[in-house]
Amino acid sequence: MGLFDIFKKKTTAERNIIKLRKLRLNTIIHESKSLMHSMILASPHDNSFLDENPDGEGLFGLVKSNPVPIYGIDNIPAYMDRLRYKFTSKSGSGSFTFNTVDYQRTTDSDITEIGSQKPTEGSVASSVSSPNIKGHIDVYNLYSVGGQKLAKIYINSYSLKTSNKIPEGFIHRDETPAEKDTKVLIELMK
Repeated sequence: MGLFDIFKKKTTAERNIIKLRKLRLNTIIHESKSLMHSMILASPHDNSFLDENPDGEGLFGLVKSNPVPIYGIDNIPAYMDRLRYKFTSKSGSGSFTFNTVDYQRTTDSDITEIGSQKPTEGSVASSVSSPNIKGHIDVYNLYSVGGQKLAKIYINSYSLKTSNKIPEGFIHRDETPAEKDTKVLIELMK
């Protein structure tokens, strides 16, 4: 970029992308100091400040022996806001977007199939444990915008840091173009 490039007039497409990126920044759910902070410190917890628990074993987030570290249950929405899945249009055009996930707490014994519909009523939920992880582990089903189950993930809310790592099969919000992020596009239409 040369000195005079800063005076170049931006195209409409460039201005729109800049607008969508700003809109994304305004719609991000940010992590905050957890209301559980004192309780986390007083309990067995992950104090590694890493994106993945160093004692974790297995597929990140998809097994209870390697849950997603999150700084208190009140920061679960901030973590879930980072998750996207790729949706390809069924029209045959090949167009795609990156959609947000919906989530619902469940139990480790939940054996509903991937692709099954989200229950209309709240389900029973309970925590589990794993001998290699400090603190309780909560279980969540992730659903598409249309309510189809995408995955079951495990979360350890007894960590001093919320992970920036994403389970296999999902895409981090920050790695998607703002013009293909449905959360941003929906906000633009408001």
